Amino acid sequence: MKNVVKYIIKKILRYFSDLDDKINKTYFIFTHDLLASFISLPLSLWLRVGEEIHDYPTELIVKHATIYALLSAGVFVWFRTYRSVWRYVSMNELLLLTVSVSCTNILYLMTAFLMSHSGTMPHSLVIINWFINIALLGSSRFTYRFLKNEFNHSSQGGSFSLPVKTLLIGLTDQTEMFIRDQIRQGESSYDIVGILETTNRNIGRHVHSVEVLGQLRDFPKVLKKLESFNNCPQKLVITDPDFTGKPLQELITLNKKYNFEIARLPRMWEMTSATQKIQIKPISIEDLLGRPQVGLNRKSMQVFLRGKRVLVTGCGGSIGGELVRQIANFDPSHLTLLDHSEYLLYKSELELSENHPDLSRRAILADVANSIRIAEIFNEERPEIVFHAAALKHVPIAQTNPNEAVMTNVMGTQNVAEAARQCNVKAVVFISTDKAVNPTNIMGATKRLSESYCQALDSLGVKEKTTRFITTRFGNVLGSTGSVVPLFKRQIARGGPLTVTHPDVKRYFMTIHEAVELVLQAAVLGYESPDTAGQIFVLEMGDLIKISDLARQMIQLAGFIPDKDIQINYTGLREGEKLYEELFYGEEKLIKTKCSGLMLASPKVMNYGLLRNSLHQLREYAQQYQTDLSLEMLKKLVPEYQFGNESHFQTD
Repeated sequence: MKNVVKYIIKKILRYFSDLDDKINKTYFIFTHDLLASFISLPLSLWLRVGEEIHDYPTELIVKHATIYALLSAGVFVWFRTYRSVWRYVSMNELLLLTVSVSCTNILYLMTAFLMSHSGTMPHSLVIINWFINIALLGSSRFTYRFLKNEFNHSSQGGSFSLPVKTLLIGLTDQTEMFIRDQIRQGESSYDIVGILETTNRNIGRHVHSVEVLGQLRDFPKVLKKLESFNNCPQKLVITDPDFTGKPLQELITLNKKYNFEIARLPRMWEMTSATQKIQIKPISIEDLLGRPQVGLNRKSMQVFLRGKRVLVTGCGGSIGGELVRQIANFDPSHLTLLDHSEYLLYKSELELSENHPDLSRRAILADVANSIRIAEIFNEERPEIVFHAAALKHVPIAQTNPNEAVMTNVMGTQNVAEAARQCNVKAVVFISTDKAVNPTNIMGATKRLSESYCQALDSLGVKEKTTRFITTRFGNVLGSTGSVVPLFKRQIARGGPLTVTHPDVKRYFMTIHEAVELVLQAAVLGYESPDTAGQIFVLEMGDLIKISDLARQMIQLAGFIPDKDIQINYTGLREGEKLYEELFYGEEKLIKTKCSGLMLASPKVMNYGLLRNSLHQLREYAQQYQTDLSLEMLKKLVPEYQFGNESHFQTD
């Protein structure tokens, strides 16, 4: 008999699920709600007077029930109560129904007073009806949801697999949402065995019958307890969107002994639909190095960029490409894309045309080292704001091609800067690097010299009230061309080994998206404040990360055991490479800004006239490939430049 009932319920649910293919389901819901409202009045009267209901004329009862139903229809249309999806009905829908019925009963009370000449109803009828109508409207919705969830597995085919025992990390609204989603599925892919939270406020309590077993520090004890009940997890799922960075690294350390697979829920903004099945996703390296969100003034960025003509050099690179993406979102009047690589320029322009087809733009193939070509482009495009990201950034390649590094990094910056001054550009934003601090390689030295040139021009610009030059300095960005993260991913995919230059080498890391957001914020702050003349905006990069630790964590995230499944080989520091990078010079006084992710450094500002004359000589040496003279001049202009890396073999 039980199976027959189940079969009938499944058929009914299947019929209602297929209604969308035949007719709009909202008509059925609206009709249902009207009938429920019509029935609620005589039912309430019967509950109030019992058998004495026969003393009330049938015409009077029908008249009042019809008036009540018509009033309900108007209120339901006003509040759109019929548009909810019954399968996902919640307390929000019940609250909306409560408000709707309350409004209807107030209107009915006034209408009944006007109808009193034709016969009256008990005064308490309105109160009883309020409860009855809410019960009728709400119970049908929640009953449908319960039955739909209970028998949902019938539509999943005949395949069957044991659910994965899962321990949830974090107690947030998303935790409750995920558990509820698994219950709704009926035949879930995950058997949730418990929850670990970051505080001790809810230990011992339950979320939809799932117990909060302890805190993260109780991880070994909780696993022992679960193992005793034959409930040991096979997977850890992070349900707290803020569980990144150090807490996640701590979890990975605790998990070394057990090697459980770790995944996380998508964040709310990563969900494409509120009603879709929640799909867990792997931990990314961005989660591993995650940091607190920095409060940014996006309105000021909008004012700075909207309606402006903007030029981005190096638009095909990691930083340049992200600059183009974010700038395009602020509605500039025209965007000029400039790159020396035909393929990268094509990719950048294609992406922009797909995402912002109506944005005025021009893609230009050019080398920033060519002063005539750059001047010509500026005269044609007349940009108001320039972001200069074009550079040779790969340390070993710059080291073995010093004249090309000088021409691109130094002369390219000078060409862009002078062309900007000639065309009265409002602001030039120069992208620098932490390798410019106490440089031990040619790439770092050329970027420091470019910083000095922009500093000198910025001081001049403030005095003359002309072009502002805003310099931003930061460390490595995750996923950028030539960085260790994509290299490690390729090496893990091949089965290893992972190559690290030195066991103690450390670097700063930041996501590309976050770095560019802070660059845009620095551009606004620098442009608006003359007090920042000649200063450098330093992005807050957090703590130095050991590359060897990063390699081990990436191996673990891929489901392997470091030094067992995949080896790590140390190859030795390359020429010009440091053990650790610095964001500012020791004698630089750091100044806080209005943005918590930005600081100001104040290196010594060089004389613009003397520096320009020196760069003229350096240009001749580099163009004539007089490498020894180029390096000698570079050392003279950047006195802190240290040849070799012997002094950086000590750990900090």
